[in-house]
Amino acid sequence: MTIQDQTIRWGLACAAMLLLLDHRAQAQTLDEPFHMPTMTDASTLDVVVVDDWHVDTVNGTTRQKLIHIHVDEWWPGVEIRVPVRLIAPLEGSVNGFVITGSAVPETGDSSLSSAKQMVLDGGVGVVQTKIKELGYYPTLPSSTAVRDRYIQNDLDFRYSEVWLWSAIMMRSITAAFDDDVFGPGPVIAHGNSKNGVTPLVSSIHDERITAVRSTHAFTVASPIRRHDPAAVAEVTAADSDFDAARSAGLPQGDQPWNYYDKAYRTTAALQDQALAAGWSEAEIQASFDRVADDVYVSENWDELAARGVDILSLPGSHDWVVYDVPSTSVALPDLRTYIVPNGGHSRPGHPEAPSNDVDAAFFAEQLFGADGGLETPDITTAVNGGHLDVTVTFPSGGVPEDSRIFWMYDRGPDGSSWYLYDLFPHENWAVMDGAGDTWTCSIPLESGRTSIDLITTHTVTVDGNVIPISAPYTRVSLSNGASTYCDAAINSTGSSAMISSSGSTSLDANDWVLRVTGSVPNSMGLFYYGGATAQAPFGDGTRCVAAGTGGIHRLPPAIPADALGDVVRVVDFSAPPMASGTGAIAVGDTWFFQYWYRDVAAGASGFNLSNGLAVTFGP
Repeated sequence: MTIQDQTIRWGLACAAMLLLLDHRAQAQTLDEPFHMPTMTDASTLDVVVVDDWHVDTVNGTTRQKLIHIHVDEWWPGVEIRVPVRLIAPLEGSVNGFVITGSAVPETGDSSLSSAKQMVLDGGVGVVQTKIKELGYYPTLPSSTAVRDRYIQNDLDFRYSEVWLWSAIMMRSITAAFDDDVFGPGPVIAHGNSKNGVTPLVSSIHDERITAVRSTHAFTVASPIRRHDPAAVAEVTAADSDFDAARSAGLPQGDQPWNYYDKAYRTTAALQDQALAAGWSEAEIQASFDRVADDVYVSENWDELAARGVDILSLPGSHDWVVYDVPSTSVALPDLRTYIVPNGGHSRPGHPEAPSNDVDAAFFAEQLFGADGGLETPDITTAVNGGHLDVTVTFPSGGVPEDSRIFWMYDRGPDGSSWYLYDLFPHENWAVMDGAGDTWTCSIPLESGRTSIDLITTHTVTVDGNVIPISAPYTRVSLSNGASTYCDAAINSTGSSAMISSSGSTSLDANDWVLRVTGSVPNSMGLFYYGGATAQAPFGDGTRCVAAGTGGIHRLPPAIPADALGDVVRVVDFSAPPMASGTGAIAVGDTWFFQYWYRDVAAGASGFNLSNGLAVTFGP
């Protein structure tokens, strides 16, 4: 394994652990991990001009300037300095710029992509800086020494690579605006992997950033990133099963074996080192929750929306940095996302995934007011006999030119080796049927499967640019007549309320029972059902049921969970509302059920919901 591979895994593991801190850390670290007056202070940049403004030597179509700037004395006795390349049109000044940390040549001039040439042609600048693994900064110590410092110094965010990367981006923004050629204007931060994570984290703290395009970068404090005990137990069991399968002769997948040892395993290894250094499980768990606001878009969604920050996320369905795409779609269903099936680091994606012109289209939209393409559509599913019926609906006016669906069965849990190993099969895709804003597909289900995962892709062409978008990643559980969908949010107990059923879905048998586990002990709740699925924020959770054509119906009375958080509700098909009226259930009908319960201790809306249960009833 290379030094670069080790250090990026270590740096991203720090973020995946939510950048552990405890009560011994300084208040400034907890309350203000980045001191923004320092980040924006141009007088401390100590700019050294390496190559002043000149016509580039590549093709003579731009002016370029290379400087070195002071970032921070991040390591005792070591000054962190990075190169920053400023690029402008041949004449005049620019208003705002696009910035990345992935491509700054320190010798010779930069050549530009067509998307960035378009940016320059519109009077907007381009900025390149150096956001790399620790091995690229020759004055810094080894990644092992950096990791040890992090663990031994109160697990301080400022001693993680993620802090360093974000500081470099924010200081580079300060340097660009300090140059006379660069006037006020929008700042679009973009990039892949560490250069996708860095703009997202920076946008939380730096109000100068107006938009972010991130690829292979996490956005959500998902259960596995929060170290939820149930999620950790599930991943640990899955990884043990993977190791056993590998020992028994599991064929090598599309990547080297160490690819599948990343994801949550890297976080777990760092946690083990923290435990060995004397940190308790309770301190680590408290740290996860305490600093999530500093790292994750999900914890800052409302604030970023209020500032008007636009985010386009391209996570890839099979990436070891953003290893929780299903949970991401549950937590942020409105996040503008294009999920490349089978996409990830070193993975170009499914052969039928549509091509795209993301950068050109996003830059044109953000800088010049071009049409941004489609809005995020809604997706609903229903098990109908031996088929899964899928419907994707776009907001009013949204009409895709091409809609495709991809599916796979029994995928491993978020963060696991199986999550990375098993891909969407090349044959498991279809062009969706439809016209206008509604597109459908009926997928024949394989027998014996327990779940099916869905990704959809939809494209439009604007000014010659193909712009993609996906509906939220969807997982549907498959069982006899009943399947769960729409993952539940964490409640105040640290668990999620999970709905299930027992007995028969036969109307004649009339012995069906609804059940919930993981609710708030002794808290009141109510089962209800409706004619369609939904996936919308509601209270502290997600509303998974919509009215459809049959309306929404409660199943009174409200009943409390027991001391363990379990709920049992015997259903009577011969009693209202199931026996008559708009809520009447007939043979062949599919209805959608959910449990709605109080959660006062959460301190927010005071209520939460389970996941959803789709049920097709028989004779």
